[in-house]
Amino acid sequence: LPTPCPKFRKFANIMPVEVKTITKGDGKNFPQKGDKLAMHYVGTLKDGGKKFDSSRDRGQLFEFTIGVGQVIKGWDEGVMKMSLGERAILNITSDYGYGARGAGAAIPPNADLVFDVELVKINGKKLITETELKDFKERLDKWAASKLEKYDSNEKFKAARDKKYGDRAAYETFLKTEVSKSVDEAKLLVKK
Repeated sequence: LPTPCPKFRKFANIMPVEVKTITKGDGKNFPQKGDKLAMHYVGTLKDGGKKFDSSRDRGQLFEFTIGVGQVIKGWDEGVMKMSLGERAILNITSDYGYGARGAGAAIPPNADLVFDVELVKINGKKLITETELKDFKERLDKWAASKLEKYDSNEKFKAARDKKYGDRAAYETFLKTEVSKSVDEAKLLVKK
């Protein structure tokens, strides 16, 4: 059956894009028009469930800019309702998919679509594990220690830092503050 016209759809309360959450995201970071996204997806036909495409099968994230027409309208609208790290099912009516033209042999005309999608990155930002957070903090601590070693062994470097921060203690405080701020920001991206 063809997708109902927009007026009938409104009357019958049929949404062109339905988002059903499988795994919640962070609930804080949502894509905005013009953001560069990286996602995994599996696309199937609603009628019969035949798979027509899958980034997961290829083992490669699909990257695109949201809200500018690089993807079907159903993605532009549905994905913008998801938060970072979220996995959801998008049920998309044909007029928000490929419409009457279809898409090659894989997607017939007027086909409603179902996508299993996962929002992995927004502008390069992704959720991290507790282990990744720990590793990140260790790298930052090593970076700060290397800066203090350079301060102690390089007179020119020391003079420049003393001019900017006053002395070694003040420079060390600055480094610790930078590490702490970076770790605090990263904590907001830890998968729950």
